[in-house]
Amino acid sequence: MNGPDDEEGYLIFEQPAGDGLVFSIGLDVTPRDWGISLDPSVGVIHSRVSGLAASFLGLTEGACVVGASLTDLFPAQGREGGLVPRWAVLSRGDIEAVVQLLLSDLRDVGLPFLRAFTSLTEMARHLEGVAKSQFDWGNLAILYAELGRFDQCVSVLNRMMVGADSEPSFVAEQTRQFVVRLREHYRLPA
Repeated sequence: MNGPDDEEGYLIFEQPAGDGLVFSIGLDVTPRDWGISLDPSVGVIHSRVSGLAASFLGLTEGACVVGASLTDLFPAQGREGGLVPRWAVLSRGDIEAVVQLLLSDLRDVGLPFLRAFTSLTEMARHLEGVAKSQFDWGNLAILYAELGRFDQCVSVLNRMMVGADSEPSFVAEQTRQFVVRLREHYRLPA
């Protein structure tokens, strides 16, 4: 496992999973007055899709194509009291117990989530059900294009353009550039 990649209080651990896939685990290690809440997240990077998304957005590095907070992966019935305290380190004496619990939760909940994504089709199917942001919609458009599902790709791009009208100007411009670059890359009609 590669890592940690410490970016302003956030640790990222990555493990190549074959076929251009990388499993990623993120932990928030920002110190707070009361301690640290690790707030773990898991995600899947796909080398081609993540790279194209970065390029279309004008960025230098791609991100996860699909991902989730570990909290969101727990069944709702187990979350009544909140899971954030589950991964909170309030004192040095808590460290070992919290790390062991985190490792157990990653094994039991995080890894099954990650292992569900072995193909572009599975990633697209997941995003079809959970996409909420322009970032998600952009990844879905790329997945559709990579899968040769160009009509669905164009439909998502049109949705993104409509959504851009309600975004702050700098985000709207980035979204519009994303759409233009993706259309040019795949030679899709405007």
